[in-house]
Amino acid sequence: MDNSTLDSSCFNGAYKEFVELIGYKNTLRIHDYFAGQYVTFPKRLLSEEYLHEQIMKEYDGTNAKELARKYDYSYSWIRKILKKRNCNK
Repeated sequence: MDNSTLDSSCFNGAYKEFVELIGYKNTLRIHDYFAGQYVTFPKRLLSEEYLHEQIMKEYDGTNAKELARKYDYSYSWIRKILKKRNCNK
């Protein structure tokens, strides 16, 4: 395959968007690694475990609403995490 003649329009489906976002070489790496597999990308980038830790570190006893906005979760979800971790600052 002659790489010099390829642009994003030469690629199939999501690969076209990958080429536009991350370039030809990185798209080939993704293809080589995941080809033939069904892959989904969760809406949430960060793990719940990491988020729980961050919320616990940043919670000062009064800022649950701000943390909800910062991490794009509901206030009730933040309160549930704090209650589960028994955080009563």
